[in-house]
Amino acid sequence: MTDRFAVRTTPQGHGVWDAAVNGWHSRQDLSEPAATELAKTMNVGHAAQQTSTDTTSRKVVPAKPVLVLVDGRWWPGHLDWWVHETDGWYGRATLDATGAASWYPAASLRPAPAAATA
Repeated sequence: MTDRFAVRTTPQGHGVWDAAVNGWHSRQDLSEPAATELAKTMNVGHAAQQTSTDTTSRKVVPAKPVLVLVDGRWWPGHLDWWVHETDGWYGRATLDATGAASWYPAASLRPAPAAATA
């Protein structure tokens, strides 16, 4: 699963690019944190609005500490959304080390041990 909305750098700052229409979704003079938050919100809203009867979504409030398997290594992060697609469940997790949020298959996510969350 790929995010539809992505942050891109512009000569004026940052903006949110809409991959579905291949064009800008926002002003292009936003700060990077503002553009990132807007892209996250738009991606969650887009995933939640899909109309397929096989698709369901669940928001995780508050976000739960998890470990995310990336390139053969488990990274600490926080899970804030689940989406069920035709090929299985995907969780949106933000990695603690980089602040990058992405969608991961359920097999790549596991609860963080209590010691890792302290």
